Amino acid sequence: MLKKDFLKLLKEDEEFRHAVAGLIGYEELLEGQREIREEIKKLWEEVKSLREGQEKLWEEVKSLREGQKKLWEEVKSLREETIELRKGQEKLWEEVKSLREGQKKLWEEVRGIKTTLGAIGARWGMMSESAFRETLRGLLEKDFMAKVEKWVHSDTQGYVFGYSAVVDIDILIKNGKRIALEVTSHARASDVAALKKKAELYERVTGNKVDEVIISSPFIDASAREAAEKLGVRVYTAA
Repeated sequence: MLKKDFLKLLKEDEEFRHAVAGLIGYEELLEGQREIREEIKKLWEEVKSLREGQEKLWEEVKSLREGQKKLWEEVKSLREETIELRKGQEKLWEEVKSLREGQKKLWEEVRGIKTTLGAIGARWGMMSESAFRETLRGLLEKDFMAKVEKWVHSDTQGYVFGYSAVVDIDILIKNGKRIALEVTSHARASDVAALKKKAELYERVTGNKVDEVIISSPFIDASAREAAEKLGVRVYTAA
């Protein structure tokens, strides 16, 4: 009965019909508002999430900037160190250049000293040989009653050295025996060979036989000893 009356009122009563329609629309409006509010709430949550994400992103950007700043500082420091290293390398090369120049000068000094010492040694050797010869001559003539003569000859045929030269040799004479004697500060194989040639030339020119050939030196090369043994030359040395 109630339903029939409600339907009758809707059909016949225009004012009632409008009231019901308004009431139904209000409920729909309320439902729409609730849905909008839910959507707005969701949007605020998304905005909050976006803000939080944005804050994190800004933190990342800040961290990247700080890292980039540190990297630039490292690059700057490396460049400065590279410049310092280059300067140090240039100084080192200057030192090397200076050392090389100093070493070159030092070697020149050494060569000069060697040349000077060689000249002094050669001169001292000649003086020592001459002094020793004179001493030996005096001893042999005075104490052993032997005669020592220096034979000098112009070897125009080059018998001794292979070219024309004036040669000389000391001849020790005692009891009719003749000994060819050479005193030198340093005896080499060439000295032994030359002495043997001088003795032979002496025999050819003078017709006097040389009974023995002797070389005396404090320093005798191994090659000189070998040559003396092959040529029959007697060696006297301190060694």
